[in-house]
Amino acid sequence: MSQNTKKSSKVDIFNHSIITSLFLLGWPMIVSNLMQTMYNIVDAYFLGKIGKIEFSATTITWPIIFVFISFTIGFSNATVSLVSQYTGANNKKMSQKTAGQAYFVAIILGFTLALIAILVSNPVISLITDENSKDVIPFAIKYFNIIMLGMPFAFLFNISSSILRGWGDSKFSMHMMFYSTILNTILDPIMIFGFGPIPKMGVVGAAWATTISRIFIGLVSSYLVFKGERGFKVHLEDLNFDWYIIKKILMIGFPGSLSHTITSLGFVVIMGFVSAFGPSVVSAYGIGNRIINLITMISFGISAAVTTMVGQFLGANQIEKAEKTVKIAFITNFTIVAFLSTLTFFFGAHLTKFFINEPEVIEIGNIFFKYVSFSLPFFSSMSVFVNTLVGAGRTGQSMIIDITRLWGIRVPLIAIMAQSWGFMGIFYAMIISNILALIIAWLFVRFGNWKKAII
Repeated sequence: MSQNTKKSSKVDIFNHSIITSLFLLGWPMIVSNLMQTMYNIVDAYFLGKIGKIEFSATTITWPIIFVFISFTIGFSNATVSLVSQYTGANNKKMSQKTAGQAYFVAIILGFTLALIAILVSNPVISLITDENSKDVIPFAIKYFNIIMLGMPFAFLFNISSSILRGWGDSKFSMHMMFYSTILNTILDPIMIFGFGPIPKMGVVGAAWATTISRIFIGLVSSYLVFKGERGFKVHLEDLNFDWYIIKKILMIGFPGSLSHTITSLGFVVIMGFVSAFGPSVVSAYGIGNRIINLITMISFGISAAVTTMVGQFLGANQIEKAEKTVKIAFITNFTIVAFLSTLTFFFGAHLTKFFINEPEVIEIGNIFFKYVSFSLPFFSSMSVFVNTLVGAGRTGQSMIIDITRLWGIRVPLIAIMAQSWGFMGIFYAMIISNILALIIAWLFVRFGNWKKAII
C-alpha cells in the first residue's frame, strides 16, 4: 500500500470544519454499526422462517451475550479516549504503546470472559426463561455457547477499530465489517438450512455462521494494525507489559465496562418480564429491538465521531471546538432519528411481518412501534452526551447515567407497569425511561467537569 493511501485513511479534524469532520468520521461508523446489526437481522430473518421458538432463542440469549460483550466495551472506549488524546497532543509514541497494551488487555480478558460465559450458560438461561417459554431453553443454550467461542476474536476486532478510530480512521471498521457481514450472510442460510454435505443445523447453524465470521474479522483486523496497513502501526515491543499504561486503561475502562455490564444485566432482568408473556410477545419485542438497534446505529456512529473529536480537541486544548462538536452532533442526530422514527410509527406492522408472518406477533409488533417510536430521538441523542464524557475520559460519569437510566428508571417501572398493564406496561416504561435518560445525560454535560484532558 502506498504512503498516500495510508495518509488518506486518517481524518485530520484540525483542518476540517466540525460538521465535515463529524460526517467524515461518522458515516463509516454508521455503516459499520449497521453492518454489525445486520448480523442479528440476518439471523433473525432466516430463523424466523423456521418458527417463533427458534427465533425466540436468539432474543432470549442476546441480553446475556451482551452482558459479557459489554464488559469489554469500556476498555475499547478507554482505548479510543487515550489514543485520541495522545494523537491530539501529537504524541505518536504513547499512542502506539497504548494500542499495544490495549491488545494485551483484550487477549487476556477475551478468553477469560468466554470461558466464564460457557460455564454459567445453562443455569443463567434457565433462570431468566419463564415457564411459558421453556421450550426455547435447549436452543438458547446451544446458540449462546457457540457465540461465546467467537467472543475473544470480536474483542480483538473492537480493540483494533478503537485504536484506529482514536487516531482518526473510522473507515477501517467499516471495511472489516463489510467483509465479515458478507461472510455471515453467505454462511447463515447454508448452515441453518443445510447445503450439499453440510447438514441442516437450525439455531446452531446461525451461531456457527456468526462465530466463524467473528474469528475471521478478529484475526485479519489485528494483523492489519500490526502490519501498519492504515498508516498507524503497532510494534511487537508495544505488547511488552507496561503497568503505567495498563493501569490507565483499567482506570478509564473499568467504570465503562462496569456500567455496560450492569446495564446489560438490567436487560436480562427485563427479558425475564418479557418472556413471562410467551413466545409471541418475545418475538415481537425482539423484532422491535432489532429495528430500534438499526436506527440507533446511526446515533452510535455520530456519537463515535464525537468521542474521537472531543478527545483530540481536549488533547490539543481546544475547548470551544469540543463544545461546538457536541452541540452540532446533538442537533444532527435528533433530526435524523426523528425522521426515521416517524417511518417506524406508520410501518411497524410491515416491519414485523417481514420477519414473522403470524397475526398475533404482527399485532403486538405494531403496538410496540406505535408507542415506542416517538421516544427514540430522545434515547438515541443521549448517546451523544454519554460519548462526550467517554471522549473526555469521564467514564465514571457516563456509568452513572447508564445505570440510573436502566436500574433507577426502566427496570422499576417495568416491574410496576407490567403488573397493571401487561406487556403494554413494558412499552410505557421504555418511553418514560428514554426521555428521562436524555435529560440526565444533558445535565452531566451542561454542568460537569469534562472539559479538561486526562493525559
